[in-house]
Amino acid sequence: MADIPDSLSEEDAAYVRSLLGSKGFGGVNETQAAFLEQGGLAGGNTLLCAETGNGKTFCAETVVKKALDNGKRVGYLVPSVQLTNGKYGELNDWIGDKYTLANATWGDNAGYQYADVIVATFDSYFEAAIRGVGSGLDVLVFDDFHELYSGFRGDTIEKCLTIAKQSGIQIFSTSATIGNPDEIARWLDGNLIISPAKREVPIKEIPVSKDASGLSYGEFIGDLIMDQREKGPFMVFNFQTSHAQARALDIKDRTSFAEPDTDYRSKVESAVDTSLTRTHEDLIECLENGVAFHYSDLENAVKNIVEDGVKSGEIKCISCTTTLAYGFDSPIQSVVVADLARFGEFVGKYEYIQWIGRAGREGDMDEAYAFPIHSGDDAAEYFEFGTPVEEKSLESIGSHFGPVPDSYPADDYTSNADDVQTNLSWLLIELAANGWNTLDEITEFVSLSLYGFYNRDTGVQVGDAVVSPNNVDQKVGAVLSQLSEQDFIHYESDNHITTTALGDAVFEYDHATRMECTPLQLKGVVESLSRSHPISPEELIKEFATVFYQCDLGESLDDDNVLAQMLRNHGFEVDELSVTAGVVTWLWCEGISVDRIEVLLDIDASFLPSTAQSLAEALRAVGHLYTATSSEKPVWVDAFAKQVEDGVTVSDLHLTAQEGVARGRVLALEEQIRVAWQALDQDTLPDNEAPTIEKLAYQIQESSGDFQERIVEGADYISTKTAPRIVDAVADWIAGDYTLREVPPTAESGREFITFESDDVEIDDLLGRSDTTEDDETDDADSGGQDTSLDDFL
Repeated sequence: MADIPDSLSEEDAAYVRSLLGSKGFGGVNETQAAFLEQGGLAGGNTLLCAETGNGKTFCAETVVKKALDNGKRVGYLVPSVQLTNGKYGELNDWIGDKYTLANATWGDNAGYQYADVIVATFDSYFEAAIRGVGSGLDVLVFDDFHELYSGFRGDTIEKCLTIAKQSGIQIFSTSATIGNPDEIARWLDGNLIISPAKREVPIKEIPVSKDASGLSYGEFIGDLIMDQREKGPFMVFNFQTSHAQARALDIKDRTSFAEPDTDYRSKVESAVDTSLTRTHEDLIECLENGVAFHYSDLENAVKNIVEDGVKSGEIKCISCTTTLAYGFDSPIQSVVVADLARFGEFVGKYEYIQWIGRAGREGDMDEAYAFPIHSGDDAAEYFEFGTPVEEKSLESIGSHFGPVPDSYPADDYTSNADDVQTNLSWLLIELAANGWNTLDEITEFVSLSLYGFYNRDTGVQVGDAVVSPNNVDQKVGAVLSQLSEQDFIHYESDNHITTTALGDAVFEYDHATRMECTPLQLKGVVESLSRSHPISPEELIKEFATVFYQCDLGESLDDDNVLAQMLRNHGFEVDELSVTAGVVTWLWCEGISVDRIEVLLDIDASFLPSTAQSLAEALRAVGHLYTATSSEKPVWVDAFAKQVEDGVTVSDLHLTAQEGVARGRVLALEEQIRVAWQALDQDTLPDNEAPTIEKLAYQIQESSGDFQERIVEGADYISTKTAPRIVDAVADWIAGDYTLREVPPTAESGREFITFESDDVEIDDLLGRSDTTEDDETDDADSGGQDTSLDDFL
C-alpha cells in the first residue's frame, strides 16, 4: 500500500481518505495511485484500464464519493441483475443514510427520478434514458466496460454511452481487457489511464492437449484435476449448458474430494418450486461429492446454493458456462477452459482473458493457473500461450451498428457483422418512437456512436481535396427507407419521421421483454395474430417459440409417442415448436410434475421451468403487438400467461396467489391427497383430473378437524407458517371468494391422461393399449389398421 499522492488537491485527498476509512483500507495501491495522479478525480470522462484484482472498484467509488459530496446524482451500471445486488451491497456499506441508494429495475419506481445513486443494468439505464427518465443523472460509472465487445449486450452499452455523450453526462469506465483503449478514450472525449501494476496474483498458463487421450472431455478434465489437485479449487468454463452438466458428472466420477458438511439435498429440495428433475438429482449427486455445475437456466435459488458452496470452499470444482465470467469472486486457484472455440471459430481473446482472470481473485495464494485445453498449434499461436496475461494482444472494439472503414489499419476489429443491420434498425425505431423525429436528429445521434466515430474522419481524395462520402448519412438514410417500406416508420416529410402503429407496437414489445429478435420477426407475429384471430393458446406458444430461442424446448419426439399422437389428432405437425406448445400448454399448465413429463415423453425437461418463464414473459407483453392489429387481445391471455408462469391449472392459480405457495407445493399437496385417498371409496371422489384446489375443498369438507395437520402440513415443503394460508385459500374457494379467471381454450388437458393414480402405468396403458387379445386384433382389423388415438379412450 502507498500514501495518497501529494499532487492531489486537499479537497480530493479528503474524499479519498474518507472512503479509505469507510472501507478499512490503510492506503492506496499502485493502480489507485496512478488513477489519482493522472487526473482520475479531475472531472470529465475517464477510461481506466487495469488488470483484474488491482482495485479498479475503489477508483470508481472515489468518483461516486466526490460526485455525491458535490450534489450530483450517479448511475452505477453493471452487466446483469445478479451483479446489481452485489454492487448495491458494496455501495451501501459506506454510503450510509446521508444519500439515497436504489437498486433499479424496469418498474415505475426504479429510482431514476429520486435516488442519489442508482445501481442498474445497462438495459435498465437505456430503458430509462431512451424515455427521458434517466436524463437527471450527472455521472455514469460503467463497470465491466469490456462488455462493449459483446454481441449480447454490447449494442445496448454503445447506445447508453452515446446518450450519455449527447446529454453531457460524465462517464467513468473501467476494464481489464480493451484492445484499443486509445481509440475508445478518444471516442469518449476522455482521459485514458492505464495502470502500470501487474496482476496481484499472477496467472501461469499450462496448455494441455487431449488429442491422444481417448477420453471424453469430462473424463480428461477429471483426471487433469486429480493430477493437479494441489492447485484447486477449480473452475471449468464450457460453451454449452449440456457440456457444463455432463462434464461435471464425469469430473465427479473421476475425482475424490472430501465430502461436504452441508446437506445439499435438503437445500436443493427447499429451493425449487417443483419436484426434483433429473438435473436437480444430478446436481445433488455432484454437490455431495464436492463438485457442481452452474448455468443460467438453473433456478436462481439453486444457483445461489452452488455459488455459496464455491465461495465457502466446500465445492472444489465448478463446471459452468460463461454466466460466472464476470463479477463472481471466489477462492478459485485454477481455471480450466474446456471450449476454446464456438461454432468452429476461436472465442475472442478478450473473452479468454476474462475467463482465466477468475483465478486468483480471492484467497491466500501466490500464483494462479490456467489450463486451456487445445488441439494443434493454431490455438497456441492465437491465444499466445506463454505470454503473460497483461502482455497478450487483444482485438480492437468495433461498433455494433456498422463496420470499421477499410482505412483503419488493424484487421482484428470485432464487427458482429451478422447483427449490425438488425441493431441499427432497432436503434432507428427506438429513436423515432421517443422524440428523435427528424432525419437530422437521428443522423446526429448515430454520428455520436462508435460507428459514427470510426466513420467521421474517412474520406476519398479527389484532386487536391478530400471529399467525405458521408457513410453514416448514407447508411441511416438507407435503413430508414427500408423501415419505411416495411411499415415501421412513416415519413411525414423529407425530414420529419414518426413511427407507425406497427413500429410503436414492436418497440414497446421489444422493450417490455428484452428478448432477442428482429423487427421483421415481430412483424410476422403481428401478421399471424391478425390472420389467425382468434388464435389458440397452442398456436400462440408456437409463434413465440418460432421467434425466441429462449421459448423453445428444442425437443423432438418419436412417432409413437403419446404426445406425438395427440398433436396429430389436433392438426399439429410433430416438430420441435409443436412439441413445445403441447408440453407447455397441455402438461406444464395443468400442473403435471416434470418427472412424469420426462418419463411419459422421454425428453429432457430440465429446461422446462426456464422455458416456461420466458414464454410467460413473451405472453404478458402480447397486448403491445395487438395494438398493431384490428383485433382485441383475447380475454384469456392474462390468465394463460399466469398459468405458464406458475405451471398450474387456472383454478390452482388461487393457490399460487398465496404467499409462499408455488408450483412445487401444489404438487406436494397433490401427492399428499393421492396418499390420503387410497383408503377412501373411489366412487365418491372428485374426478382425478380435477384441479388440486377442488380436491382440497372435497378433503376439508370430509375431514375438517385434521385437515391442516394431516393433509397440508403433512405435504413436503409446506411449513407451519405457510399451511394456514393454504387452509384459508381453500375456505375462500368453498365460499366462492376468489378471482374468476378466463379459462384458455386449450385443445387438451394433460390431466385427462395423466392422473395422480397413474404413477406405475406404462405409456402403452395411457394410450389405451394392453396385451393383445383376439377381440383386440379383430378391432384393429376393422379399423383399417390405423393407429389407435388417445381420443378413442377418453
